[in-house]
Amino acid sequence: MDGGGGAEVLVGKTRMACKHILLAAAVVPLVMVLVGLPRATARVNIGAAAAFPRPAALEPNIDFWIKAFTYWSERDFVIHDRDHVWRVYQKFHMPGRGVPNREEIEWSNAYLKAKYGDILNRLATGQQPVGWEEQRVAAMFKGQPPSAYAQAARNLRVQQGLCEQFHDALLRSRYYRPKMEQVFAKAGLPPELVALASVESGFSARVRSSAGALGIWQFTRSTGREFLKITRYRDDRLDPVRSTQAAAELLQANYAALGSWPLAITAYNYGTAGTARAASEYGGDFTKIVQNYNGPHFGFAVKNYYAEFLAAAQVDRYENQYFPGIENEAAPPPPPSSPILRRIIHHFRRHHHPARVKRVADSHRRSAAAATHRHHQSRRHTGGLRRAARARGADAQRSSLASAAQERGLIAR
Repeated sequence: MDGGGGAEVLVGKTRMACKHILLAAAVVPLVMVLVGLPRATARVNIGAAAAFPRPAALEPNIDFWIKAFTYWSERDFVIHDRDHVWRVYQKFHMPGRGVPNREEIEWSNAYLKAKYGDILNRLATGQQPVGWEEQRVAAMFKGQPPSAYAQAARNLRVQQGLCEQFHDALLRSRYYRPKMEQVFAKAGLPPELVALASVESGFSARVRSSAGALGIWQFTRSTGREFLKITRYRDDRLDPVRSTQAAAELLQANYAALGSWPLAITAYNYGTAGTARAASEYGGDFTKIVQNYNGPHFGFAVKNYYAEFLAAAQVDRYENQYFPGIENEAAPPPPPSSPILRRIIHHFRRHHHPARVKRVADSHRRSAAAATHRHHQSRRHTGGLRRAARARGADAQRSSLASAAQERGLIAR
């Protein structure tokens, strides 16, 4: 699907919706009380609340991701602590309109990290905070030693807002969610697990990660081959139904191996074996794993994966409260396929269509019959030439013998 006027209107509406959310952020707590909007920190009674526990220690992380998904726009840059994501130092809004370019993103990251790196390192020397910004930062570390500031200075991270992206993912999900929930229900899985697709790809089949993960469910080639057919001309990771069935199989296997959904969902990102090692080290206590486990590649994305899922599931359930009016928005149909899928379909239809296969087979049979006929004709022709050559050779030999006899007779006389 091309980026025509309809797409531009949709993007404009999305940005306006996020802008309205940001303007209303100051009165959100009051509105929540008055009209019952689920707070970011509230325990939401989703269909499988018992299956998807929300540890109290994880609530601040869930709140952070709900804000990233619904309150912070694509031009908002939030600097926070990597391990304590709820420790937000500042939300910086990049002036301008539209998606920020690479230069703007890099500048925002450098500016915020330099600013708060300097503040934290200065406080780490034991100096008293100067100015309201340093005082605000110092209040976050009340009762902690100066070394905590130095550690925090090494732990800075910048999160770009995802409001527009998540809004559009909710619209795209309308085309996939009913079938996906049906597949999960048939497999005996909670349908709320479909929210993982929001975290993985935003329900976009065109997403390819730096690790080569592809499709709505972001299977890598190695993992995908355990559940899907992946060849040069066919990649089931691009098929929404087949990839959903594969995701259901993988989640089933993870749950059977690990025994809880927090661990099984984390294993979808980190791997079953790695999650099992973490669980054995901390007795299956998910909170302790997130806070303390330091295994290989157990980084920011893995530690926050389950919290992101819970945040996505909450926003999915209450989408109209987080994005007022979204239920009345028309979702543009998804593109018929990605460029690679179009090439695969074209090649398959060209080379594997039944009529094409029949034509190729008939052509091969005709070619084989013609080759056989030419071979026999060549053998008959070659045999005739050889017989004629032998006959000419015999005649020449007889003529030579007769001439020799005549010569001997003349010499004798």
